[in-house]
Amino acid sequence: MKRQYLIAVFLAGLATPAWATDLTLKRVMLSSGGIGYFEYAADVDGNDALGLDVPLDKVDDVLKSLVVFDKSGAVAGVELPGRDNTVAAFGDLPFGPEALKSPVEILNALRGTQVTVQGPRPMTGRILQIESATETTDKTVVQRNRVTLLTADGLRQFVLEDADAVQVADPILRSRIERALEALRREAGLTTRHLTIRVKGEGKRTINVGYVAGAPLWKATYRLMLPDAASPKARLQGWATLENQSGADWKGVALTLQYGNPVTFRQALYRSYFVQRPEVPVEILGHVLPDVDTRARPQEPSADEATAAGLRRDMPAGFVASPRSAPSPVPVAKPAPPTPPMAPPAEMANADESAEETIFTLAQPVDLTAGHSANLPIVDREIPAERIGLAQYLHSHPLSAIRIHNDAGQSLPAGVLTLYEARTSISFAGDARLGGLPAGETRLLSFAQDLRTTVDSKLLSQPNLVSAFSVADGILNYVLRTRQVVRISATAPANEPRDLLLELPKGSGDQTLTVVEGKAKPTESTAGAWRLAVTLKAGETQIVTVHIDQPLRYSTALLTGDDNTLQLIIGNDSLNAAGRTALRHVIDLRRDEARKRAEVEVLRKTLTDVQADESRIRSNLAAVSASDALRTRLMRALDADETKIEQLGNSIAEATAAADKAHRTLVDAIAALHI
Repeated sequence: MKRQYLIAVFLAGLATPAWATDLTLKRVMLSSGGIGYFEYAADVDGNDALGLDVPLDKVDDVLKSLVVFDKSGAVAGVELPGRDNTVAAFGDLPFGPEALKSPVEILNALRGTQVTVQGPRPMTGRILQIESATETTDKTVVQRNRVTLLTADGLRQFVLEDADAVQVADPILRSRIERALEALRREAGLTTRHLTIRVKGEGKRTINVGYVAGAPLWKATYRLMLPDAASPKARLQGWATLENQSGADWKGVALTLQYGNPVTFRQALYRSYFVQRPEVPVEILGHVLPDVDTRARPQEPSADEATAAGLRRDMPAGFVASPRSAPSPVPVAKPAPPTPPMAPPAEMANADESAEETIFTLAQPVDLTAGHSANLPIVDREIPAERIGLAQYLHSHPLSAIRIHNDAGQSLPAGVLTLYEARTSISFAGDARLGGLPAGETRLLSFAQDLRTTVDSKLLSQPNLVSAFSVADGILNYVLRTRQVVRISATAPANEPRDLLLELPKGSGDQTLTVVEGKAKPTESTAGAWRLAVTLKAGETQIVTVHIDQPLRYSTALLTGDDNTLQLIIGNDSLNAAGRTALRHVIDLRRDEARKRAEVEVLRKTLTDVQADESRIRSNLAAVSASDALRTRLMRALDADETKIEQLGNSIAEATAAADKAHRTLVDAIAALHI
């Protein structure tokens, strides 16, 4: 309790000054890039100083981007308090803010300072020492601090916990401590910084002050009413969801929404940086001083129509779609009364397009309390739309989708869509995602699974074929074509027709797609897929067969390459007779050299065996006496081995020469070969 009282003595009499703001928020622009532009205005007459409170976490952005608009004046400068003035406030005191943790730390920092003590033992003197001791009273352990003062009567002591108050005797030092504590309290309570903007000019005028700072990104959402079979357009309504996290209420603010992806970053400008300088010793004689749904494109028609037609003639008859009987007539229901349309916005937002962004400016000023969110309409129009099914690769049922075309002059921001369908009453159809739709482009939005339409896909492979080759400088370059055969069977519901897009994956490299069976036509391709359009009557089944070809390029040396590769090239129909004869001759020469090298190896192995036998005989001779009859037999065997070694040496030399000659013949033949 006494410790709390002591600290309260230092904190007494503090007050907070009030800051006035004379700039009024007039305009806000929120960006999908996560930043906001805030513009304030004030009426001035001549020279003036304008005040603006800025949240502490926005000061860096304000210092980076603050701009002043004055038609007839000039900016003299901007001033604001430092980020942390506590260090400066304690600069002329014998202790810093860290000493405020306890009275003991404060008194330790004030050693040598004269203080006055009030309590059981009043005294005045200079602080010499604080000693801590543990005392036990009635089985209770307490920590007590004994302070030693140098007084006019000599050394005296008091127990800090027993004192009522300890006061600094010097009024000037006491005043400095109070000012430092006031600065500390003020800094701890401030969540904003007050900017003073000084302008110079003549006469009455309006000054605008703007800055860019981090802000929650606004989100686009859409509502789309699906068209019926007779309508080529859908009703699209776009909304913007946003939050006011600026820390101040918006009252009559002109609100603008920016859709784009500008470059944004932060820099810690509202922070003090000190260069770390090397510390050098005092010069003394003798010391030495040290030294950062995509767009679909129309599919080009296949250039291999003749080949595709020939392949179609060769296809088995079983792959032709079998005719189906006509569906039973469906009774016509009495038309339901029309459902009411979506309510339009009271006033449309104005849209403007540039190369980098789309700007939506709301027609009416906006009121939004700080910390609140809003959902405001920004788009409302008819948009060309076409219902279609998207059959993804190896999926049993296609996705219900709608292709929309942005025929307006402004891009549609990326966002999510909620789709509705008007039947006897409004019904929810599904959700979809829009990745941004530039003016003049189309996107395919999938929103549900079509469980009444079935798609069956089968993947087959064919042997690799050589599609191109050449021989020069002893190197065979060839292109191996890999082919995948995909057969897709699509069946429409019994009583409804379907327009489908069959999607096939597109790999890396120079792949080509050829339709060899069926009525499907390649219509467009994305970065990762081809799309083939198929129109099905009610209950109809169509079978589509396509070839996906990809060339793989290889190189091999004729001198060391695999015979199977050469045989593959020889068997290619596009190779002429002379080229086929030349390659066969190369194969024959390679085989001849290989056979002769093998003969050399056989002779060398025989020589090794004879030499091993000779070594055995010599070991036996060393163990047999001169008079032993076995010695004569061993000598005859040794003589025979010596004869064989001599003969084998000659044979190896002749066989090696023949193999070398075969190799030179092969090298010459390869060097002369050009195909």
